[in-house]
Amino acid sequence: MICNAGYELAMYPRVVTQVQLQGFTVAVKIPSEHCAQVRAALGSKVSRERIGTELEGMFNGPAPTAAVRLLQQLRLFDQVLKPPPDVQQLLGSEFGRPCVEIMAAAEAMLVQLKLELSPEDRRLLLLAALLLPLRSLSYSVKANKQQPATAYIIRESLKWRVKEVDGVALLHAQVTQLAEVKNAVKGPGAMDSSPAETRVQLGRTIRQLTAHWKLGVLLVPLLQLPAAAPLGVDGASGNQAPSMSPSAGGAPGTGGQREEGDLEQEQLMQHVDSVQGLLSAATGFGLADCWQWKPLLDGKQLMEILKLPKGPALGHATAAVMDWQLAHPQGSREECIEHMKATHAAVQ
Repeated sequence: MICNAGYELAMYPRVVTQVQLQGFTVAVKIPSEHCAQVRAALGSKVSRERIGTELEGMFNGPAPTAAVRLLQQLRLFDQVLKPPPDVQQLLGSEFGRPCVEIMAAAEAMLVQLKLELSPEDRRLLLLAALLLPLRSLSYSVKANKQQPATAYIIRESLKWRVKEVDGVALLHAQVTQLAEVKNAVKGPGAMDSSPAETRVQLGRTIRQLTAHWKLGVLLVPLLQLPAAAPLGVDGASGNQAPSMSPSAGGAPGTGGQREEGDLEQEQLMQHVDSVQGLLSAATGFGLADCWQWKPLLDGKQLMEILKLPKGPALGHATAAVMDWQLAHPQGSREECIEHMKATHAAVQ
């Protein structure tokens, strides 16, 4: 299938979606002056809602990375996933390359791990991976108030839902905490000898991410890729060479051909091992479902047991109860009470 000047300008996102669904091979043959017309049309003549709907179709399709990579090849990525104007100026027009590379790595891991994700979770994971290189960028919404540039892209450029804005922000905020835990539990016997602080850190992160905590785990090894380096920091932009070069082998959504930036098999398996190690740690520590736990002692009970008034001290005590539970998943309510009494007495 050849995309040429004969296509209606507004139809380019639709063409990419249909290419993905039908499994066509695309020869990108578009005159440079027509590319400029298409970019201008996407910026002014096509509604953001329509663009967002087409991108959602790509994400829900059989080869989301291949579809988004095609947007990059058509030089439309920065118009579809359009950042705030000041951020766009900082990034340049080629910031989609590292973004697509990280998305490709995430999709490759999903295929290798054979994880069963709901369509919503799969879309959220791939979106968070795609935007991972942009995680450190922000823009001004009011005087002295900043918001993530990723929030602007999802909410304003794609007109996607608030839950996707919040989900991506939370995943990006917590992935570094999970990476610290991964470093603490790697190696033979490391999990058995891990200090209580490591278990608490992992448990807190799982509770922050709630049902999406496994998506956070899937993002952890992606941080090691050069393409995941935060763009817009220390002058970094998207106008850089891809971090990995093409080589033999297949990748998801590419019809068996490797694309620029795809993972080598050895590196992919290292990432898979990293994910499995963290998942095993959560299970081994007894924390896999801790996001659903209720505190063994609530605020009213703590006020009675520790003679605490309402206020910050009670909030700290409530948090300490959950930390104790995370460090002692099999602990009883009575053991927790004794711990809280001893801790409270020690600070009096």
